[in-house]
Amino acid sequence: MMNFLPIIYDDEILFSVISRYKQMCGMVSKQALEEDLFNQRRNMNTSVLFPQEINTLVQNFPPNSQVTVREVIINQTLYPFYTAFLSEQRSEEIYRGMAKGHGKGFVNLLGIAGSKIKTNDLLKFCPSCLHDDMEHLGESYWRRLHQIPGALYCIKHQVSLRNSKIIITDSRVDFYCADEDVCPDQNEENIYPPIIQDLNLTYIRNASFLLSENQKRKDLTFIINFYIDQLREKGFASKVGSVYIKELLEAFVQFYPSQYLELMQSSIDVDKETNWVRLFIRNNNKNRSPLRHLLFMQFLGIDVKELFEVETVTGKQTIQHERAPHLELDKKRKEWLKLIQDNLGASRSKLKNIGKALHTWLYVNDRPWYDKVTPIEIVKRKRKESIDWEKRDNECLLLANKAVEMLMKKEGKPIRIIPSNIRRVIGVRRWFHHKKLVKTGKYLKEITEDLESYRIRKINWAIDELKQQEGSITVYKIQLYAGFGGSNRESKQLIEKVLIKVDLLKENQ
Repeated sequence: MMNFLPIIYDDEILFSVISRYKQMCGMVSKQALEEDLFNQRRNMNTSVLFPQEINTLVQNFPPNSQVTVREVIINQTLYPFYTAFLSEQRSEEIYRGMAKGHGKGFVNLLGIAGSKIKTNDLLKFCPSCLHDDMEHLGESYWRRLHQIPGALYCIKHQVSLRNSKIIITDSRVDFYCADEDVCPDQNEENIYPPIIQDLNLTYIRNASFLLSENQKRKDLTFIINFYIDQLREKGFASKVGSVYIKELLEAFVQFYPSQYLELMQSSIDVDKETNWVRLFIRNNNKNRSPLRHLLFMQFLGIDVKELFEVETVTGKQTIQHERAPHLELDKKRKEWLKLIQDNLGASRSKLKNIGKALHTWLYVNDRPWYDKVTPIEIVKRKRKESIDWEKRDNECLLLANKAVEMLMKKEGKPIRIIPSNIRRVIGVRRWFHHKKLVKTGKYLKEITEDLESYRIRKINWAIDELKQQEGSITVYKIQLYAGFGGSNRESKQLIEKVLIKVDLLKENQ
């Protein structure tokens, strides 16, 4: 049983609460901590973002605690976000899984396992929140809203979120508090254009509503019918609810910059029959990511609250049309053929603009004939330019060299020279490890700093810093200043070796 329960902060994830409890108790062993919380020593199967067996945890809260299982699941996990667009039945099943435990297959219930939308590999933090927390609370914590997929900014400070050092995709990860040791001090400015910031802040505001305010649920059929109604109202669907998919896709990719869609893991190839927008508005039983629901509603100009406040929807309709008289039909066809002849080479959209009323009449009453005689504009796609890999390899090698120089010259606690840190300085993704970048790959392999060398560099830095600040140094002071902790035997032995070498150097000078 827990001796006490730390104050639970606003929007704090459960992992953060447990991490602060562990630190306050001075506990070193993760296994011992889990025994206190879950009554058994075990390797937890749950991830950082989706904890399970919360019933047992709450039972082990102090006797005077008033916190309930429901409060933990609703307020300290991502349950409200990931179940927002699921039926009440599925949401309840997931709730029971979190409360009682559902094993390794739990992510299948959430629809994450097969989803194209992946969670971030590392916990995210806002440097301004970290600074404010330290100043006003004396500690900081991990926030739920920062961890939702697609969150690029802090809604409060409107600054870019940063990656911490805490990997959340590994179920074996220990419990770490949000502090300067795991939240690197990187003075990066906003790296995205203003339009991306504006789009993302709107997205996060809608996501915040799902996390903090909404507990209503709608089934998928209702949601799809709601979308059809909105598309009809915006002119992207007919009266009966048939979607004008070409016009919809064109408007969608004009609304969202391609860079933003890539950042949101939702890129679109308008020519591909299986692009996600085409599939999104079909009434099937496949799970859709909350991220894409929010993207779609933002495109339609809908506040997410509207969906959950609507009581009735129409969706697709079946309307019986009376067959137009043959003479009238023949007259309309001749008029349309003449319009095509008078505007040779014009696209369908241009013909539609020239003869709007005629186009609408034929489209509704004589669609098969209209499709047969009306020309379709064929857009030739430009061939992508081939990449000069040798040139790119040389450019990347130069960037990697400069990044290493910057890391080595950076003031403050040393940063380990490894490929991920080099990429972070340059601001590139994993394409930097492409197999055709031969020179760059060889350089990254050669320059990678082994762990002991990095620790020695940190120790030497700590020695120099302490000498300037205090004059006298001890092994214990060096351990703490370098960030090893005061009880790490391995680091203590390494520090003693370094100190011996330092003294020998002095004697030989």
